[in-house]
Amino acid sequence: MKNRVIKVIIGIFLIFIIGLFIRPQKVIYEAKISGKVIDENGIPIKNAVVSRIEEKRWKNKQWGYEEHSEYKSQTTKTDDNGNFFLEQKSRIDWFHTPLDLPFAWCYADFEISKNGYETFKTKFDEYKSYKKNGCDACEKIEFKPKITLKKNYR
Repeated sequence: MKNRVIKVIIGIFLIFIIGLFIRPQKVIYEAKISGKVIDENGIPIKNAVVSRIEEKRWKNKQWGYEEHSEYKSQTTKTDDNGNFFLEQKSRIDWFHTPLDLPFAWCYADFEISKNGYETFKTKFDEYKSYKKNGCDACEKIEFKPKITLKKNYR
């Protein structure tokens, strides 16, 4: 009888541990980014290329460590008034850990380029916001930057 109770307790404990690490899918949102691009004189710049920058991660099979690289996941151009818009984007995260907390920091990483101007790229932590409702990160968060591109005199 005692052995049976111990086996049941161990079984419940193992199911609990597995439940901590493998859960149903979670949707992760990338924030909306809508803004304006101007030159140093305050004149709107049209047809500047605006790209959302995201990070891709993978495990190096030969050496066993994790690698990452940046890529442009969305691209648009500014209109005649220098305005641009990158829609909210979502992805699915299938694997969760016990360290997934019910709050998240939301970041907006993007790059703006135009011939004759220096390329603008956000710095780490330049555009961020804190969201606490159910760990859905950037859902319903929008960044509205006004970016000034500097002339490239080279």
